[in-house]
Amino acid sequence: MATQSSFDNIEVEPLLLPSSPSFQNKKVWYKTPSAYWLLPMFIVVSITSGLTIAAEVQLYLRTVCHYYYSRNGNFTSDFSFSSINDTDKDCNNADVQAITSRFLMALNLCSAIPAIFVLGPLGTLSDRKGRKRTLLISTTGTILSTLNLLLVGNFLDTFGIYFFLVGSVVEGMTGGFFSLSEASYAYATDCTSSTRRNVIFGWIQGAMFAGFSIGPTIGGWIVKITDNLLSVYYVKLVINIMLFFFFLFILPESLTEENLLTNLKRQRGLNSTISTNSWINSFISLFYNIFGPLAIFLPNDNSKQQNNNDKVPIVFFTKYSSLSLAITYTLLSASIMAMTNIFLLYTSLVFKWSLLEQGYFIFIQSVTKVFVLFILYPILVKFKKRILSLLSKFQKILSKNLGYNIIQGRVVEENQMRKELIFEVWVIRLVLLIDALSHVAYGLATSGSVFIGVTIVSALGIITTPAIKSLQTNLVPPSQIGRLLGAISVIDSILRIIVPLIFDNLYSILVKKFPNLIWYFISALLFAGCLSSFGVGPK
Repeated sequence: MATQSSFDNIEVEPLLLPSSPSFQNKKVWYKTPSAYWLLPMFIVVSITSGLTIAAEVQLYLRTVCHYYYSRNGNFTSDFSFSSINDTDKDCNNADVQAITSRFLMALNLCSAIPAIFVLGPLGTLSDRKGRKRTLLISTTGTILSTLNLLLVGNFLDTFGIYFFLVGSVVEGMTGGFFSLSEASYAYATDCTSSTRRNVIFGWIQGAMFAGFSIGPTIGGWIVKITDNLLSVYYVKLVINIMLFFFFLFILPESLTEENLLTNLKRQRGLNSTISTNSWINSFISLFYNIFGPLAIFLPNDNSKQQNNNDKVPIVFFTKYSSLSLAITYTLLSASIMAMTNIFLLYTSLVFKWSLLEQGYFIFIQSVTKVFVLFILYPILVKFKKRILSLLSKFQKILSKNLGYNIIQGRVVEENQMRKELIFEVWVIRLVLLIDALSHVAYGLATSGSVFIGVTIVSALGIITTPAIKSLQTNLVPPSQIGRLLGAISVIDSILRIIVPLIFDNLYSILVKKFPNLIWYFISALLFAGCLSSFGVGPK
């Protein structure tokens, strides 16, 4: 009878409340939040970003070149981005590249320093007010920074080269791409079960690289047809304005009013110990707002204030696993940021690649990463139970013949979820090792074809980012997802200050005699990340 009564209630309620928001959210697909909303969005965002990847470095290289020679009185004509010759020997030399590397470092600093102050609060804001608000703020910053670049590019002699820095400051103050990316991961986390999260995160990142695979090539052709480096930025501006309206009017919010209220109560409890009655406490409050989200990685930070609907999904990992994952992610992100600008400068100097050839290279690199994330990684996840079964049989044989058991960190005869998560940790370790060895091979490459071949192998390293983020989201309560991803954004922002200071300056020193040594320094970060990942595991 109880079952019959419940069934009757379910049948009657839609008839009584056909306009109920909850009813419509369940029935109307375009009002239902889903991670699949993000896949086409990320393709569009990454195509737009890819349009300017190679063009951006060439733009700044050419601008710095003009500044360098005009300061010495060697340029007699007015500067223009038209009639480009991206193989110009006057600009493509070690002296100009060294100055360009330092200017790119300044751009990164102007974006990263303001971002440190806003990325943590933006992550917390997304927990309290919804993911859409953070997405809108970050997209607005991208629009304004693109407008600044177009303004300076068209009136360079009026504004000067250093006015480019204003756009970087604006983008940093609104979070930029890092804020958009982490808010998107938080959105996907809200809509996805913990067992499917690693695949969905991989798809999102795969969608991003799908766009990156064609964006640079399209950008190269646009520049070639229009004969103007700024043309791709007009396209970027229009697409970002369209994206803003997509977030505003079409994308459904992933957090319900109940979720937002729960998150707000939890955050008030976390912040209740901070007072702002004096300037000292105000400073402490400011410091906490910036770096407070990083405390989520510390042991025992997530063991408090849990209820039945807000528990940590994984409780059998050691209390230091989250901190070890954060260190591993930090070293991995540092290696990625270190090579972002350097590889474009390096290939144009060592292999004499043009803008279009660099676009082809990025296409090959991105297509390989898309294959890994959309095909290879899901296959690995799908068949991991069979792989674990084989490893378990192998472990039994070892235990029987050699007389010992495989200790923790290996596949053991425990519950299936535990074994699957240990398997994912070992995938992270192995892929980090392959990535580190690939960067050593970059330094040994003597031709462009060898460099491309190494890139195809190193594409396996892209697995680590979604795998680490998926594991991290399973080590915190659901109400802290935005705070977690905000903390990851803070790490990225801090790295955007430290990494360019170290590696751009290091490359400017090495570029004249030993440019290939830069790859060995980057590989050291990945080896350290591989070692750090051994701190992640079950109790």
